[in-house]
Amino acid sequence: MPRRGSARADAIRRAHEAKAARDAARQHRETLIESALADYYHAAAIAERIRDTARSKCEELLAEAERIAEPQDAAAAQSVRRLRDLLGGIPETAQLCGLTAAAIRDLLAGRQDGQHGRTRGQAAHSDGEHP
Repeated sequence: MPRRGSARADAIRRAHEAKAARDAARQHRETLIESALADYYHAAAIAERIRDTARSKCEELLAEAERIAEPQDAAAAQSVRRLRDLLGGIPETAQLCGLTAAAIRDLLAGRQDGQHGRTRGQAAHSDGEHP
């Protein structure tokens, strides 16, 4: 029959081994969590840089398009002035152009950005044609 002290020592040794295995599994899981989290932060940062670059390119492209469209905006405003003079008023001009009276006033004042719900391109193409 084994001695009582020896059985206790064996139980403690087995408990230490079980705890060590559990601690190792927990540490391995924590390492996997840390790795996945690092991968997430890395991928999210790259995605954000891609979006920032695209926004910058879009802003540059839009600025160039606005610069190129300026003569057409001026031509549209001149056409609206002629229509207003021919028709005798803003309401009739707005109705024919498919714009609001406020948008016509903005065009006549040279404010193409205040289209009251219409895009700049829609106001510039008052005859319904597209570029």
